[in-house]
Amino acid sequence: MKVLILAAGTGSRLGAGTPKILVEVSGKTILSRHVDSLTKAGIASEEVTVVTGYKSDDVTDSCRTLGLKTVYNPRWNTPGTFSSFFAIPPSDSSLLIIHGDLLWEAGLAMGTFNSSGDIAVPVDPRNRADEEAMKAEVRGSRLLRLSKSLPVSRSAGESMGMFFIRHHRILHRLSERLSDDPSANFDDAVNLAAGSLRTEAWITDQFVWEEVDTPEDLAAAGIKFL
Repeated sequence: MKVLILAAGTGSRLGAGTPKILVEVSGKTILSRHVDSLTKAGIASEEVTVVTGYKSDDVTDSCRTLGLKTVYNPRWNTPGTFSSFFAIPPSDSSLLIIHGDLLWEAGLAMGTFNSSGDIAVPVDPRNRADEEAMKAEVRGSRLLRLSKSLPVSRSAGESMGMFFIRHHRILHRLSERLSDDPSANFDDAVNLAAGSLRTEAWITDQFVWEEVDTPEDLAAAGIKFL
């Protein structure tokens, strides 16, 4: 299994002036916390690639210290995140994609890549109503779509910013037409693939996680992750 961490953006809402993945939470950078969680999940550092963009040299230096590969996304300063998916060539490997600003426990990844779908997305049922949350519409275990505008009555919970792709090359081919859309996010690729691949929601409320977008999120992360 390969791992791709999306860490190219500026993190303007956080206002830290440094790449979010290098922001410290309780004395450890988010990047180093990714490595800790991946190690506990049984994934070696040599399988991990971090997509850089904003202040790429700083992120690359930190990745090198931790034994991680990096790849630069020249389109990092666009509204969407999906261009980072095309920063690496397609392969026959399975791929775990993680938002760079996500703090997470190892069991979250382990449960995700043990799911049976072609694409598996962990969904937290504890957060169904937040307007900013990427909400999931689910039928049984089948993930129908991801949308922030999904009515609460149809929401099974919030997508956590982690995606397991069983067939990297197939999704790469299916989503090529999104590669030129500067506003496309990875959620758009999941929705596009839902018509031809089995997209599965793994609904769980067992794990602590936090996606650090704002100063309030950072404060919450400092309480959750010591």
